[in-house]
This record gives sequence, C-alpha cells and structure tokens, in this order.
Amino acid sequence: MQEVNAMPVQAEPTIENEQKSSAMKILEQARYLNITSAADYEAAAEFTKQVKALSKRIKDYWEPLKKSARASWQSLVDREKELLKPLEQAENEVKKKMAAYQRKVQEEERAARELAEKLKREEAERLLAEAAKAAEEGREMEAEIILTQAEIIETSQTAVQVQAPKATGVSTRTLYRARIIDESKVPVEVAGVVIRPVDLSAINKLAQASKGKVQIPGIEIYEEQSVAVRA
Repeated sequence: MQEVNAMPVQAEPTIENEQKSSAMKILEQARYLNITSAADYEAAAEFTKQVKALSKRIKDYWEPLKKSARASWQSLVDREKELLKPLEQAENEVKKKMAAYQRKVQEEERAARELAEKLKREEAERLLAEAAKAAEEGREMEAEIILTQAEIIETSQTAVQVQAPKATGVSTRTLYRARIIDESKVPVEVAGVVIRPVDLSAINKLAQASKGKVQIPGIEIYEEQSVAVRA
C-alpha cells in the first residue's frame, strides 16, 4: 500500500482571514444595495459578477486543501482497515468454531433424546408383553399393575440433561438459509414474493420469516447458528 502523507495541507491563517473579511464586506454591500433604475440594475449585475469571481478564487484556493484532506482521510481509513482486518478474521474464525460447537451439542442432545425415547418404547413394550403373559396365566391384579407401569412410562416426558454452552456476553440465534438444489424446479413466485430469476436473498428472507417452514421446489432450507459477542 502506497504511503500517503497523513497530515493535510494547512490553510494560511492570513489568507483565510482576508477571504472572510472580503466575503463579509460583500455581504454587507449586498444588504444595502438598492435597485431603482436601469443603471442600478446594471451595477447589480456587475456586483454579482464580482461576488462570483471572489467565490471562484476562494474555491480554487480551498480545492487543493480539500483534496489533501481527503487523501489524508483515505490514508487513515486504509491504515485502520489494514490493522482491523486480521482481528475481524480472527473474530469470524472463533465465532464459526463456537457455532460449530453449539451444533455439536445440539446434535448430541437430539441423539440422546432419540435414544431415551427408544429405550422408553422398548421398556413399555416389555411391560406390555409381561402384562399380557400375567393375564394369560390368570394373574389379573399383577397384569393391571404392570399395564399401569407401562402407561406411566409411555406418557412420561423424556428427560435429557445436556450442558448447553454458556458464556457472559455471548448470544446466539438460529438463522434459516436456502440453497439451490434444482434451479429448474424453482417457481416464479412464492407467498406473493417474486423469486425468479432465482433470488437467494429474497428466499433467505422467506426462510427466516417462516422459521424454516417454507417449502419451495428446488430449494433446500437449512439452519445455521449466528454468534454475537459483546465486548
């Protein structure tokens, strides 16, 4: 990156004061100027030309100063951007890893819940079979007790304890995104929103608004975790 002088060219105080004084004098003259004749009208036109001439001289004087200031400002912006770039990359990398860990925990919780549901069904089926056997053997009271146990297990809520990741200043939200699976199947319009030619930005908004429930031919909706960290 080419180094640019970060200090803009400064205006000469004497010149600036002279310009200000001249401008104020012209303003005062303009306030007292009266046009009551053709000669006054012509004089006013000449006066206006003098105003425009002074305006041009002032603009011409300040233009290189403004250009220098813009160059200096851009130099500072570029240097700041260069310093911030690795930090932004680092933040994005860590947030991706945090989101990936959250997905891993969620998958573990889902798998644990599915296993618990499977074990619950198996236990209920075992008890039902045991109750049926007890009934066949004439042990009616025991069969009723076992059936009650099976019913309790079937209707009970599955409890799964998985420690969700938590950290001070960290918040997460689920984003719903779309990816094209078969562009030829994507319709022209969905829910009053025109998405042809295929507009992923519009489809992403539909996905987010419906919390992933919208169904669009040729489009797959998926979830991703967004992590925000307050300093």
